[in-house]
Amino acid sequence: MTNAISDLLASAEAQLPAFQRLVAGIPYERKGIPNSEMFFLWLCAQAVRPKRILESGRARGQSTLVLARCFPEAEIISVEHDPASPDVVVAAERLKGEANVRLLFGDATRLLPKVAQPGDIALVDGPKGFRGVRFALALLASERLPMVFVHDAGPQTAERDFFEQYLRGVRYSDEPDIVRVSHELDDEEAMEIPPANRFAAVSGRPGYGYGLACLAHEPGAGYSLLRIRAALAGLASRFAK
Repeated sequence: MTNAISDLLASAEAQLPAFQRLVAGIPYERKGIPNSEMFFLWLCAQAVRPKRILESGRARGQSTLVLARCFPEAEIISVEHDPASPDVVVAAERLKGEANVRLLFGDATRLLPKVAQPGDIALVDGPKGFRGVRFALALLASERLPMVFVHDAGPQTAERDFFEQYLRGVRYSDEPDIVRVSHELDDEEAMEIPPANRFAAVSGRPGYGYGLACLAHEPGAGYSLLRIRAALAGLASRFAK
């Protein structure tokens, strides 16, 4: 699958207009995953053509809405932890016309493994940090999901360091060759990221946006052991602060 993902990412420029048509008319909502990163997800996911997408962390529904429009034949199962959050009303209003979206509330780390089916893919945008990494590894360990995406895995984060040490096949939305194509999809002011990270990758180094990692299932990767390593790395990261 790794070669298929590489081929799809190499075709980013040719596929950009198709993605632009899919997301036309969707305004960027604060706290949402940038369009450039969702474009990266859309490209990678074509390697498996999922019938269902599991989303952990909905906030105001930005990524949920983009998923619904970009994968109209797939069911989007989105879990938000806090039903009392003020973001819930915003997300519900934005998503009320999307027939392929199912909105759930609760602990995604408990709910999604129960509903996951072979061939699903997942987007982990909560829990954050190494809790999210461990959740992603648990989904991959189930042998049911061929692909899991983890948000907020930008350069110089402990999570990125962990992936690069133990999972060498991971691809990232901020790779310079991808961002040179994808950055034009974004409203950089609305993304609320530091100015130094808005076009950093365009100049040839990673660091654009928040960082979305694509973890394709690797046979024999030992995900159960990696979950233990991730727990230890999380502890080390907290003590280092």
